[in-house]
Formats: sequence, structure tokens, C-alpha cells
Amino acid sequence: MCLVCAIQRLNEMTRMHGWKRYERIVRALLVAAIVLIVLSIQDAEGTLSGTPTAFSEDGRLLLIQADELAVWDLETKALVAKIPDLHCQQIALLRQEGWVLCVERSVTIYDWKTHSAVAVIPPESEQPYSLLAYSRETDHMILRHGNEAVSVWQLGKKPVPLRHIPLEAKKDISSVAASPDAKMLAIAQGRTIHLHDLTGTSIRDVVVEGGKPRDLLFAPDRSRLAASVGKTILLIDPLAASLAARAMVPSAEGAQDSLTPEAFSRDGHRLVAASGGWSYAVFNADTGELAALTELTSAAQGRGMRSPTQLRAVDIAADADRLVGQPEHLPTLQIWDLQAGAMLPDLCGEDCRNVGLRVSLLKWSPDGSKLVVGMQGSANLDVDGKISLWDVSTRSPELVLDPGQPQAKVLAKRTTLPTFITTAPSVPVEPAFAHARALRTVVTSPSANLLITTGDDGLLKVWDPGQGTLLRQLALPVPVHALAFSAEGGLLAAGTMQGDIRVWETQTWREFSPYSSRHGHINAMQFLPGNRLLAVAGEQPNVSIVDLVSRSVVKELVPAGISPVCAGKNCARKRTVRGETIDNLSFLDGSTFLLTTSQSGHVVWDTTTWREVGKPVGFPEAWSGLGWKQPLVWTTTRSSDSKAWTLALWDTKRNGIIASLDTFTSRDTEIDHGPSVSLGTSMAVDPLQRWAATRVGEHISVWDLSAHTKQQTFHVKTPYHLQWTSDGKYLIVGTLDRKILVWSAETMEPAHYLRDPAVTR
Repeated sequence: MCLVCAIQRLNEMTRMHGWKRYERIVRALLVAAIVLIVLSIQDAEGTLSGTPTAFSEDGRLLLIQADELAVWDLETKALVAKIPDLHCQQIALLRQEGWVLCVERSVTIYDWKTHSAVAVIPPESEQPYSLLAYSRETDHMILRHGNEAVSVWQLGKKPVPLRHIPLEAKKDISSVAASPDAKMLAIAQGRTIHLHDLTGTSIRDVVVEGGKPRDLLFAPDRSRLAASVGKTILLIDPLAASLAARAMVPSAEGAQDSLTPEAFSRDGHRLVAASGGWSYAVFNADTGELAALTELTSAAQGRGMRSPTQLRAVDIAADADRLVGQPEHLPTLQIWDLQAGAMLPDLCGEDCRNVGLRVSLLKWSPDGSKLVVGMQGSANLDVDGKISLWDVSTRSPELVLDPGQPQAKVLAKRTTLPTFITTAPSVPVEPAFAHARALRTVVTSPSANLLITTGDDGLLKVWDPGQGTLLRQLALPVPVHALAFSAEGGLLAAGTMQGDIRVWETQTWREFSPYSSRHGHINAMQFLPGNRLLAVAGEQPNVSIVDLVSRSVVKELVPAGISPVCAGKNCARKRTVRGETIDNLSFLDGSTFLLTTSQSGHVVWDTTTWREVGKPVGFPEAWSGLGWKQPLVWTTTRSSDSKAWTLALWDTKRNGIIASLDTFTSRDTEIDHGPSVSLGTSMAVDPLQRWAATRVGEHISVWDLSAHTKQQTFHVKTPYHLQWTSDGKYLIVGTLDRKILVWSAETMEPAHYLRDPAVTR
């Protein structure tokens, strides 16, 4: 739930309906709801942090604090120790074999081989300890005593305090961090970061301009200290006590929230930062340059549209290259390649298919090959309510770690995941990316065998899909989010993420002067017959009809709806303006009807009168256009099974179905890996109306329309875009992980992936 969006929506409602007398009551209810949501989030975080876990450096030993502290040897699959009297908030393996560090209100060094405490550091105040760093090399530990002090200790059989640094609790201390080698300490106080050299006595200050630094984080090699200041991360050289670089996400890339440093790579050259929980950015820690942006999105049920999502439980691999987490509202565990900004196959597939799945533990092994998972509500009874160890490469649970048993339960490995295309093992499966960052739009020309793609890398690329070659690329200052060809393919319009419209003549690629739509982020565009008028939808809840010749808006289409308006106990239904943005536009070739799609449904406009119309004569209740040169529409109809639907082609002139194609249930649209529980359905018909391609989830079928028979079915991981080339020879499948498959109708087999040689990840 977007709280800011809810508040904005409330303001709009009170302005439109004049509910001044109810405004205070409604706001109070909204505040109460926000408090409940925040509390539920805090509870979830508390559950996650309530399962402390630690690996040994070689990944062999695993410590898990549940009801008891358990020590597992993953090589022998044996429980080597149970320590019932320790209830640790933080745990670490010490360099002495068999010793574990347990941090709670007191600090205990325990030897599980002798089943005895080696040493105990009693509490010094009412505030609990927290472990900032432990170095195996020096056997030094750094503890924080709440907001009162930081202490440095030499461990061993008798811990020796080396240094005590007061924090001056009354002063504005926002963050404290220690370097992993326990040699440096950073304290953010007001606008100053105090850098303590713990090997000597020097203290150096870094004064920050423009805000108060928070969320301090050291790189493993101590080469950088990251500090967040709003939407910027400062990268500080702690040895020189100077600012080395600034890292931020350009506004065109979509960053709207503050940045929080989360993890450095082992070598300290890359930094992963969270942007409000909706996306994760990877920065070059030496220059501050943005290397990749991973946007967390899910698909709207049955419609394939993308919307932002957040992850509830998150862990980042030790080399900062991958992330695992449970998306809100989705019973699955997603894995993301942070360097590529792409989704990888989900971890648990069918094992997570259960509403109410709760994840209490996620932990990468040091080499990133295993994941420790604690989940409840799983459909797999072997792992439900237990802690299990998963093999990441096969997405298979291997061990169940039950502290009540001396040996871990070994589970049968599932078969390896399907390749990118299951029916074409001859096609190479190595990465073949069309863009260096997220793929935004894919559109084919209605007259020439050209394919246009855009991505978050700011490039617009022109391909010959049949030959698999990149013909041209245009570097744009702002990424493009929407594309539209004119009816004959002579013009291409591109809508940017800042609201600009750019138009090219596709024979010479001469560009016309850009036009500012004032729509903000443009979601969709559609040329109308004659090529002079362009329908534009963006962040505003309306559609602008732009005259490209006069460069003016000739009409604003504002979808209206019926909403209750109440005065006291009496309510009337009144026509009101909707506040939703338009996600998609389509024009039915050979008609006057423009279809606009938003979260609440469809609205049809008659472009001769610019008025909303109900269901046009000859049209089904729900329909979607198929593009230029397509007088047909596609729809869904009920099948004999009350829980199933059928994808169908509808002829508006005959007012009826001309072909019934795939029959499916909601479960068929769900996937065992990818961005969401449901990818929905889609359809594309080739311009010569010989072939229809249907997509249900990840399965794509090609139909012979003359014989009404299915010719071929194949599997593609996370497909999204589905289009035919103008000659009907190739089906284009764009995926959510930046791959574009070209599939041949002549051979009924995959032809190749589109590959930009300059893009390696």
C-alpha cells in the first residue's frame, strides 16, 4: 500500500466532493490505518531479526538461534552442539575453534566443545549491547552500549577492554558504524562524521553540507565509508577524511525516495543501496556512478501491467551481486541479479504457493550457493514451519535443520530448472541482452520488418529481427517509456519519463522538434488516423489529443465514473471525474473507437464526437485491440468449466467469435519463478491473419487461424511483450529479464535472441 498515494487520494476526494465536515474524521481513520500498517511492518521486521544466523567463513558451520542456539556442520549434515541457556540477539564465530560470541544484554563467549562459558561481560547499563564489528585477524570486538558509549575489547579467555568512547547521549547522534577489521569507528553527530582511528589516538572530522548524515556503512576493506543524506549517498575516504564521490539515482531513472546504503561488495568497489524499498541501486563506490538499477515490480492480476512492489524480508549476497526477498502480497521468494537489474528464477516455486506464507529467515551462504530459509505456510510439508537449506542453482531444498534431531533430514533434489526455451535445447542459453538496463518498450513497425526497443539505459535501438542485427541506436538524455508507430509506419513517436514527445521520420530517421506534453511520466501513446493527432497518457488522469502540426492540445479526454455522494443519511449516485492514470491506449483499425485502460477497467471513446460510449455495437463486453491492420479484437469468454476462461478472437463486423483458442484457469497464469504470482494472458495476430500467438503465463502457443488448430507450444521465462513482424514471419517475445526472442513461423522453432554485442550483462 502506498501511504503517500492514499493521502493524495484523500485530498482529491475532499476537494471534489466537498466532504469538509467529514475530512477530520476520515483523516483520523487514515492515520489510525497508517499506524496499524507501520506496526505490522515492525512486527514483521522483529520476526526476521528474531532469528540470528551466522556462517563460518568457509560456509561449513552454521549457527541458528531459535528456541536454542544450534550449531550445524553442513558438510557432515550433523548437529554438533545445542546450547539451551543462550538467547542471543547477535552471534559470531570467533577465531578460536569451537568458540561462539553471543550478544544480548550481556556478552558471553561460549565453547560448545566443552559445553561451558569461557567469559562473560556483564551489562553496564539499562541499554542493551549491540555488536558493531568483530575481527578474526586481531580478535578484537567493538560493542555499542545503546546511546551511551562504544567500547573496544581484546577477546580471549579473559576479555580486556582497550578503549571506551562516550557517545554523549544528549547530542544528536544519528548513526554509529565500525569497520569490519575493527580498526576504525565512525560516529555521525549532527552534520559531522567523527572518524576514530582505533589503532592510534587520532580523530578526524568530516563536515557534511546539505543535510545530516545517517546510515553509516564501511566497506570490507575500509576503503570507503557510505553515509546517506536524503536522496544522495556520500562516499567518504576514511583514511583521508575527505569526500571521494557522491552517488545518486538520476530523477529520470525513477528514484523518488531516500537512498540507504545496504551492502558493499567484498572488494569494496560496488555499493548496493535501497531506494525506499521499491528499488535497489548498484553504484561504483570509487566514482559514485550508477551501474545498475533494480526496480521491484509485480504484474496486475490477469492484465500483465507492471506496478511497484516492496520486499518484506531481504538478504544481499556477500559479493553484493544478488538479492533474495519475499514481495509484499506474493507468496514466493524472488531472487534478483543486482548487477543486471534483472529477475532470476524464483527460489521456491510450488513450495511457496500458499496464501499467508510468512518468511522468518533468509540468509545467503558466504559463496552464494546456498540459502537458509525459515518459512511458515508453505505447501511443502517438509519445509513448512522449519528451517531449511536450499541449493540456489537447482532451487531445491536439500536439508531440513531440526534441532530436535542429531542429523539434518536430507531431501530428494528436484530436477534442474527448465532452460530459457524448453522446446529448443539447440538454442544457446547464455545471456543475450538487448539493453544494459531494464527493457521498457518493444514495438514492431506495421509496414517494415523493423523492431524498436528502449531501455533504462537511455537508448532507442532499431533492429532487423529476422537477421538478428542492430541497425541503429539513438542515445536519448531521458529514458523512453512509450512508443507508437503511425498506421503506415512512416512516423515513430517516443514518450519519455519526463513527459517529452519525440517524433522521427523512419525512412531517414530525421527528428522533428520535441514537444513537452506536461504529462510527466508518459505511459502510453497512440496515433489516430491521418497521423496528425497523437493520443498521450501519462501521470495525469486524462488523455491529451495532441496536434503534431500546430503543436497544441486539441482535446482533453477525462474518463468519468459513477460515485456515491452522501448528505447525512441520504446518498445519490453522481457522475464524477476519476483520478486514475491511464496505463494503456489502443485504437481499433477501421473504426472510430479509442480504448483507454486504467486500474479500474476500460473506457471507450468515439473519436468523431470525443465522447465516452458504452459497449459499441458489435463488440464484446471486454476487449482489447490488436494493432494497426487488425480489424479484430481479442477477448475472454467463459468455458464449460465455471473456473476457466477461453482466449478468443472477435470479429466486430460479424458481432461474434471467429476463433476460440487457449482455455485456461487463473492457476495457469501463475509461474514458479519470475516477477509475480500471475503474468496474466495476452494475444497477438500476424498482419496477414494467418497466425495467432497466445500467451498464458509463461506458455506461448501459435495457432493456425484457417484450421483453428494449435501448431506449437513453447515455454519462455517471464515473457511480457508479444508482437509479430509486418510480414508475419517472426513472432517477437520480449521478456522481463531484458531478452528478446525471435521465433520463426516458417520453421515453428526459435530462431535466435537479439543481441547487442556491447551489452555483456
